[in-house]
Amino acid sequence: MKEKGYNSDERHIATSPDDRACLLSPDAVSLRSTSVTPGLSFFRNRLFSFSSNSGEPASDVHDYSAAGIDAASAASQYTVLDEASASDTSTIVGAPHSNQSGPHLLSRHHNHLTGQYGALTSSTSLSSCASQVPAQLEVESPDSRLFSDSRNDRFKAKAKYYLRYYFPILTWLPSYPVKAVLATDILAGLTIASFNMPLSLSYARTLCYVPERYGLLGFAFPQLVYAFMSTVPCMITGPEPGASVMVGQAIAPYIFAGNPSPEEVEERAIIYVALITAVHMFVFMIMGFFRLGFLDALLSAGLLRGFLAAVGIVLTMDTLIPALGLSQLAIETGVSTQPAAMKLAFIITHLPQAHGLSAAVSFISFGIIIFMRWFRSKYAKKYRFLVYIPDILMIIIFTTIMTWKLRWDQQGLVIVGQIDRPNIEMMSPLTKTTFSMFMDILTSGVIIALLGFFQTAVVAKNIYPDPPTDPRYAPPKNPTPSTNRELVALGFANLLGMFMFALPSIGGYGRSKANKITGARTQLSSIVFALSTIIVTFGMLQGIYYLPRATLAAVLGLICLALLEDAPGDIIYYFRIHAWADLAMVCLVIGVTLAVSLQLGVTIGIGISVIQILRHATKPRIQVLARMPGTANTFRNVDRPSHDVSEANLGTLEHVPGVMLVRIPEPLMFANTSELEQRLRRLERYGTMKMHPSLPAMRRGEQNVIMDLAGMSECDTTAVRVLCSIVATYRAKDKYVLFARLVGDRKISKLFKRAGLNRLLSYNGHPPAYFPTIEEALEALDECVFETPGAWVEEDDVSEPEEKEKAFDEDDLVDGVGESETEVGSVDNEKVIMKSEMV
Repeated sequence: MKEKGYNSDERHIATSPDDRACLLSPDAVSLRSTSVTPGLSFFRNRLFSFSSNSGEPASDVHDYSAAGIDAASAASQYTVLDEASASDTSTIVGAPHSNQSGPHLLSRHHNHLTGQYGALTSSTSLSSCASQVPAQLEVESPDSRLFSDSRNDRFKAKAKYYLRYYFPILTWLPSYPVKAVLATDILAGLTIASFNMPLSLSYARTLCYVPERYGLLGFAFPQLVYAFMSTVPCMITGPEPGASVMVGQAIAPYIFAGNPSPEEVEERAIIYVALITAVHMFVFMIMGFFRLGFLDALLSAGLLRGFLAAVGIVLTMDTLIPALGLSQLAIETGVSTQPAAMKLAFIITHLPQAHGLSAAVSFISFGIIIFMRWFRSKYAKKYRFLVYIPDILMIIIFTTIMTWKLRWDQQGLVIVGQIDRPNIEMMSPLTKTTFSMFMDILTSGVIIALLGFFQTAVVAKNIYPDPPTDPRYAPPKNPTPSTNRELVALGFANLLGMFMFALPSIGGYGRSKANKITGARTQLSSIVFALSTIIVTFGMLQGIYYLPRATLAAVLGLICLALLEDAPGDIIYYFRIHAWADLAMVCLVIGVTLAVSLQLGVTIGIGISVIQILRHATKPRIQVLARMPGTANTFRNVDRPSHDVSEANLGTLEHVPGVMLVRIPEPLMFANTSELEQRLRRLERYGTMKMHPSLPAMRRGEQNVIMDLAGMSECDTTAVRVLCSIVATYRAKDKYVLFARLVGDRKISKLFKRAGLNRLLSYNGHPPAYFPTIEEALEALDECVFETPGAWVEEDDVSEPEEKEKAFDEDDLVDGVGESETEVGSVDNEKVIMKSEMV
């Protein structure tokens, strides 16, 4: 067997047919691989592990014919060594540390001669690994028309790939595992629809002041469009409680202005909700096509927790009013447009006027649902069928029947009543007459859309299932989730919702998580959910005529509980670990929301987060270095401890006399170079960044500077101009500035040359002061190899080749200096004087 070793990444490649034949032997093992990336090792151990749960190795007997793979082709995919070549497996990254853990696939091995990948395992047959990953052997060949001379053929081929990119259903549907996941996808879609349709009714009427049908439309057709374009298999989109609360608060001042009648309020609300949906469409489309999905990193953990808690508080206040039968009184007193604190005061002061039957229906329904949830969580493992009992749907059906039989509607209980069947006539809400209304809610709509984007991005990152252990339970060609494509999908979904005057659609964490737990594996569950919603919307609305609004308020209470239940634990956690910034953010968002509005609270939180990010990005992370005691070439940051220098030993670091060692550990650009020169002055005065500028200087005299630029991987024109200014300032003081460990990037070198930095760093015919190490830069200063500052002529600027090739002769320079009337003393004396000054 052939062996080939490498110093940094040792690889052993089997190239002969005899070597590959040994792959099916159960004695085939792998060798050491100490350079495996830890992150990839974790992924590989998760995805390609073939040990059983009990720790016993899986069987090595596999049927290759079942996977469509013959033994020879399977053998050609892997390369191994004999056991004698293997080192101690305990030193391998990802290897099991105890005898109880089963064997794992430790790495993937690339055969550079064949261009194929093989697996390296530990005391395990590679034939078992080949049977575990049959999808890895399926590689789709590119369309030959991509390389055609015909422009028409190339266009058709690219169009096919573009369609599959923006419509992932064309990728996963042809390989859909019907027998394995069809039943679970259908059941999950129906289960999610059973409790989301009643919620949509409450979102529409209670929170957004529009008829219930517009809430159903927000779940119907937009979800169908999203399912065709989504890259997240379990995502369920539609109206969300937090967004609906903000929509209701945004439009309330406009729909209640002038003491209108209930019919006028409803008509205004329909227009304003459709306009906010249009804003969502524009925001999602622009962010998706301009690939701004990276902006989801703007929200801090404290802001997210504060936002969820604030939404929970506002939603609780908006839910208690209809639950107590005080909706009409709230409209008459104008409290519907007031902050959450005013609504709480209204509830407390008007509690004696609450409607008893409405409160009883609401709180009893809420208690029954909570009890059923507790009962399910306790006995679901023993009785699996409890997971699929639609408790919310059962309560809705029961209270509807009781209201119909006992005529509770005639006793003051507010019911849903007649819901007009929505027509499918599509029209744009953006007209000349509504343009002023659109401008009124544009700012609020953008804020709500951005928060919807942040929420959807968080859901997409957290709800995506881990790589399944059994490939039958997920289509092998399912695309990787993409935030930008999710934005495009949401944009098209809200485009259709805008024409139907539906509530805005965004991703929901609770329903998406429930969809995954119920058994959904693909986007087909979303399609089933959308189709069932459409059937109910256009054919079964008469069945919910007697549905009490108090019951819908009870269902909303579950959402309130889910939003608030994690807040106390998170606040205690922030307090325990002294995360004062996150704790202050949570309190600020909640306080402003209670006192003013949710929009203002979240806007202030986003503004603070952006300021923190900008402050972090623009702050230069310049460091001053000092030598470790007892060493000659070891330097550490004097302001922060390291692995070999504790906090208490920072004061023992030795500064080089007359020299300031500065490290720039980051790329330099216009954002972080504005204060670079001032910080250098501060380091020159104090030798540390911990001293306040008001204190007297701790270091005396001007110093030479050595800049360690190993971390400066990028540099723009603004940064180069600042560096030129710094070097010119020190040159004017007859001090040296040397660069060490400059990254070997040609772009940076050319930029330095064109900006004239090379001339500033050159001295009397010597090349610019660039050194590969800090030690060599210190030696250059110590030996004083540079003469008095002078001009250095770059090779590109030399007109006569003879002068460029002429060697530097120190004797000629000495003679010239001696003959000059302006010079005092010799060059040798100047060297002695400069060396004594630096020491």
